[in-house]
Amino acid sequence: MRALCVLLMGLCALPDLATAQATLSGNRPDDVQRLVIGRALPPAVNRTPQDALRRALLVPGWGQIYNRQYIKLPFVYGALGGLATLAVLSHQDYTLYRDAYQYKAWQELVDAGAQAVNPKAEFQSAYDEIAAEFGTVSSRPIQTQRNNFRRSRDLSLIGIGLVYGLAVLDAYVSAHLIDFDDGTDLSLHVAPVPSGIRTTVLIPLGSR
Repeated sequence: MRALCVLLMGLCALPDLATAQATLSGNRPDDVQRLVIGRALPPAVNRTPQDALRRALLVPGWGQIYNRQYIKLPFVYGALGGLATLAVLSHQDYTLYRDAYQYKAWQELVDAGAQAVNPKAEFQSAYDEIAAEFGTVSSRPIQTQRNNFRRSRDLSLIGIGLVYGLAVLDAYVSAHLIDFDDGTDLSLHVAPVPSGIRTTVLIPLGSR
């Protein structure tokens, strides 16, 4: 029983010994949990906003991974993937209608009696593809659709740049806020009084 009591007293004294060891070694009291029976655990990774900014600029989403904010990754990659897909499809449609417009504009010039250079064979193939779906159309609606697809492609590319920039900004700002004091010492009290409801907000003054 005497040996058991000594063992229990020793186990209870381990936190105090760890605190004393941390104080003597210059560690802060909140680092005591990283001390296990005289052996210090590896220190946590020191994340800096500059490192987060560099990673976010190199690879989309790397800044969020660096900040361990994995829940943001589906939004970043989903937005970039959707805009990239829209840009590719719009560019393909723009190329089709651009070539078709070249052929139809040449055909209308020839029908009007003007001399024009024969278009490339792929231009006629593009127009035949559109005519097979919509029937015979003039050059004006083909030109309008060409401009619409070009605008859609350009806006998609601008959107990719904006999403990329927002992801970089988010990683940089989030890295700044990792060690932000969330104000756990703040308190809000709501109590009924004869004249109504009284709300009291307690804000601690000074640094801890």
